[in-house]
Amino acid sequence: MNATYDTVAHNVGNHGAIDEKLLGLHNTFAGRRVNHLGYPYNLEFDAEPISQFAKFLINNLGDPYVGSHYATEVCGLEREVVDWVMRVWDCADPEEYWGSVGASGTEGNLWAMYLARETLGNPVLIHSTEAHYSLPKAAKILRIEALTCETDHTGAICPDALREVVQANRHRCVILALTCGTTMKGAHDDIAFCISVLDQVGVDPSRRFVHVDGALNAMVLPFVDGLPRGIRPSFRHGIDSMSTSGHKMIGTPMPCGVLVVRREHVRRVASTVSYLRSDDTTLMGSRNGHAVLAIWNRLTRLGIAGFRHFARTCIERADGFAGALRSANVPVLLNPCSLTVVFPKPSERLVNEYQLACHGNSAHAIVMPNVNADLIDRFVGDYTAELS
Repeated sequence: MNATYDTVAHNVGNHGAIDEKLLGLHNTFAGRRVNHLGYPYNLEFDAEPISQFAKFLINNLGDPYVGSHYATEVCGLEREVVDWVMRVWDCADPEEYWGSVGASGTEGNLWAMYLARETLGNPVLIHSTEAHYSLPKAAKILRIEALTCETDHTGAICPDALREVVQANRHRCVILALTCGTTMKGAHDDIAFCISVLDQVGVDPSRRFVHVDGALNAMVLPFVDGLPRGIRPSFRHGIDSMSTSGHKMIGTPMPCGVLVVRREHVRRVASTVSYLRSDDTTLMGSRNGHAVLAIWNRLTRLGIAGFRHFARTCIERADGFAGALRSANVPVLLNPCSLTVVFPKPSERLVNEYQLACHGNSAHAIVMPNVNADLIDRFVGDYTAELS
């Protein structure tokens, strides 16, 4: 027997040992939370309002717009969540769009790629070299050919590189996956310009599907004043789908996400499931109703004003963070209206202590609402102390 199995077997019925184990985990998590800098998770949430539902199995089966026979579900609140996000993303007529709450932004990316493949037949996927790893993974799962496009120094798609890749595939159907807040550099692809490249090369709307992965910043940029039109995450650009994460800027105690897509694409794949009394239009047959409650609670409590405050505060703190490092002669990359501060990778001790995300010789911190001035000051002090 292995050690893990022995431990579990020993603890069976030993409530004291179980409680001790859970308390240890709780204390570990509490300690780690105060130094978290590297991943785009909004830890500034209050789970108390939804904790009363912990005793219920809340399962949103079937299509969010139909529901199912199962009575303990919150499909009505799921539709409210989707409608809220649709307004933020400029969906002119909600009747023309469909949405759902899933397990993560990655699930949204995967389902969007599937809908794109079913719409176009045998397309090629084009995404940047800075795109999230879930996009090439989705292409591999769905057996879609994927091509990468180079980025500029900021991490955004390079216009000339995109034109070259599209030109070489101009006779094919194209899925173009863009990013609103790239993983390592927090860059924003210029959605309007990238779509204009498709137009210029002659890939008309009937032969293309444009998806925006907005896991982080699709819930930041809509609340920023004076934003350049091209990078605004909006369906007014003529995109087909967009996804975001719930556990990032929205702030939920579990991974989850929201996908919005043009309804015409969903109609192509929908099938009736009689025993559910619903339609099969989602990747997962069972969807987490607790996640729906968590997102709905945040959106309705914070409102537009709350997210405007989050966006403004986090951008200002990111600017101050970058400025403090630059004052110590540290080379920093911080894209406009981004929360991602990129700097040379520090020691493994600091990487572990502050849970930094690293790539090559670079590391980044992401200024979420829970990243306050005290945490920034502590990190900058520890970081610069290693330079002296």
